[in-house]
Amino acid sequence: MGKAEIVPVLSIFVLILSTSCATMETSSNDYAVYEKTLSFESGAILRYTLAVPPSLTPDRPCPLILALHYGGQVTPYYGKAFLRSLVLPALRDLDAVMIAPDCPGEGWTDPASERAVITLLQAIQKDYPINHRRLIITGYSMGATGTWDLVFKHHGLFAAAIPVSGMPPRGITLNDPGTPVFVIHSRDDELFPLEAVRKFVRACESQKLPVELRVVAGLSHYRFDQFAPALREAVPWVKRIWESQPAAKSPV
Repeated sequence: MGKAEIVPVLSIFVLILSTSCATMETSSNDYAVYEKTLSFESGAILRYTLAVPPSLTPDRPCPLILALHYGGQVTPYYGKAFLRSLVLPALRDLDAVMIAPDCPGEGWTDPASERAVITLLQAIQKDYPINHRRLIITGYSMGATGTWDLVFKHHGLFAAAIPVSGMPPRGITLNDPGTPVFVIHSRDDELFPLEAVRKFVRACESQKLPVELRVVAGLSHYRFDQFAPALREAVPWVKRIWESQPAAKSPV
């Protein structure tokens, strides 16, 4: 996988958020889509795609969705296709700001990637009116693995998690993450067998962890865009989670 340069330790105190955007588009659902960079004093940058809902106003904090892309050769704004083809069409009804960073390390479980993602969440919450009780994380394939990893490492940070077509990282510790998880997986996945995913979900259920599994049929692992209807089914689930979690969490 290609890398974007990232400093070993990312500190919010040395962060400079770039206000420039290489491209601005308008999607069919009136979301504004930007290519942006997060810059650091060291000269390192993190590229990410940002989608802003038309309803965003300074006095109305909105949800924030972190979208982690699949694996491959990470070219600039690699997460953009994932965001536009799957996450935005499926989750638009949540009326959320959405961000899809380019993976800066050797996968999303890489400590450099973890630090970059957390720093990006900090920056977005400083620059936009975000409801910090309504942070959502989702990811596909490698991004699903990263979703599991961040949920179990950062307890209570996310209000909901939706890993799609991926396995949790090896050696993950099953403890209560404080985040309900909605797992989506295809019965016909060629890369990650459904039974392996089901086994992990059952292990979570045996520990009384809030995990649900949604199985779909006839979908190839390599056609991520076809998972939009299944991901859209998570919208009412997320809204129920929000309604049942009125207590505020601490910001990132």
